[in-house]
Amino acid sequence: MRGCTSLVLFLLAVPSLAQAASFPCAKASTPTEKAICADPGLSKLDERLSAAYRAALNQLSGSSPEEGQAQTALKADQRAWLGERNACGGDQSCLKTAQERRLAVLSFHPAPGAPSPVDAFAGLFDYKGVMTLAILPLRNGQAAVSLSGAEPTSGRWVCDFSGIGRVQGDGRLTVGTPDADGNGLVIESRGKSGLEIPDTDANRAASTTWCGAGGNFVLPYRRKG
Repeated sequence: MRGCTSLVLFLLAVPSLAQAASFPCAKASTPTEKAICADPGLSKLDERLSAAYRAALNQLSGSSPEEGQAQTALKADQRAWLGERNACGGDQSCLKTAQERRLAVLSFHPAPGAPSPVDAFAGLFDYKGVMTLAILPLRNGQAAVSLSGAEPTSGRWVCDFSGIGRVQGDGRLTVGTPDADGNGLVIESRGKSGLEIPDTDANRAASTTWCGAGGNFVLPYRRKG
């Protein structure tokens, strides 16, 4: 009876291991994949990374002239990171560090131990639950940016903007090419409390373009969480 019980427990455990990571462990072929599947902690981190990546892609959608650039940049960034992760081979300590750092980035935080010019802007921000501003740091020192929201009572206007942000010499983050025709925006850091899209001609033009009549994203944004 004891032998039967042990066999049942083993058989129950096998499917769990096979589905532990974000990929089929039964098909694991590289040292990295095998190491992830062999360690429950690494496997769980891999699952969390997969979910965070999908959520980040969804957060970075938008319908600006640069539509798709933020998502495309994140996809390329993820491929580059996978190459770095795979360079760990089967080193579980290396894999754990790589996964934890990447999970921070995909959760819209700066990468631990890897300072970037956009760290001061990284995060999820909002204005009174009406507007959401998402900024994800990329490995090349730039940022994937998305801004969305709607008029809270009747939805008379909807804001939807995304693109690639770059930190300028004056310390501000520019997304696209800000000009009087509304082809971009400028974002300023307000320290730990949040960010602000300041009241400038370019930002007002961009706001009109991507929110419609009466819409406005020229606002202060507080950090969420």
